[in-house]
Amino acid sequence: MSGVPSRARWGLVLLVGLGVLSLVAGRLFPDWLANTCPLGVDPMRPDRTVCELAFGGLWVSLAVGLCAGGLATLIGLLVAAVARLMGGAWEQTLLRGVDAVFALPDVLVVMVLQLAGQSLADAGHSGGLGPFGLMVASLALVGWAGPARMFRNRLATLEGQEFVAAARALGGGGTHVLRVHLWPALRPFALAVFLSRLPTAILTESTVSFFGIARMEPMSLGRYLGTSYAALIYEGGSRVVLPAWALLVLLVLGASLASQALSASPRKAT
Repeated sequence: MSGVPSRARWGLVLLVGLGVLSLVAGRLFPDWLANTCPLGVDPMRPDRTVCELAFGGLWVSLAVGLCAGGLATLIGLLVAAVARLMGGAWEQTLLRGVDAVFALPDVLVVMVLQLAGQSLADAGHSGGLGPFGLMVASLALVGWAGPARMFRNRLATLEGQEFVAAARALGGGGTHVLRVHLWPALRPFALAVFLSRLPTAILTESTVSFFGIARMEPMSLGRYLGTSYAALIYEGGSRVVLPAWALLVLLVLGASLASQALSASPRKAT
């Protein structure tokens, strides 16, 4: 951790802390959380406390972000590697396709994919994807283009380094150079790209769930907020909504700080 910028360190600490808190409070000891919650019962769901719903939603939102961010990063890395290995006109054609996907509006496309997936599930053709899997797949399908562009540009920069030219002069093929010489230099950047997908995936899922398009069960923070904002009309209703908003803001802030600092670090090193 000594070489990690301070902003990234604080962002990672915040992310890990929220993950551990949601795991311990929301999953491992839910009864203790329910009995000690200082915010009381949710007036919209009298059988659950605000703490149970908020920390349960935090766990689901974080899990969606991690899975969707990881899958989108992996797809983007594979597409970028294939593009660089093919080169020439094939690479340019593939990049035009990447640009076309990147230009699509994330939230709107995820809404369409959610409605299409739910219609197939209602017709008995879900393909084994539940609400969680459908959301992760939808976010990954719209989120891989950005990482693909970033990985492609990073690979092109690394390939201009002297150690890569030396490896090729010694007879190293494209796949060998990518696996042995480029991947070790690409790993810190891959972590930064992965973290950069987290806030986008979490915010997109929260927006789609807030408007009732996604049927996330158990509820994510976005779905919880979307079904609980009516509590604001009651006296003391802010105790229901504000904790979930605060957790969502902290979650996105942690991922953003970590990704911004880590993405700046490799550029300084080159």
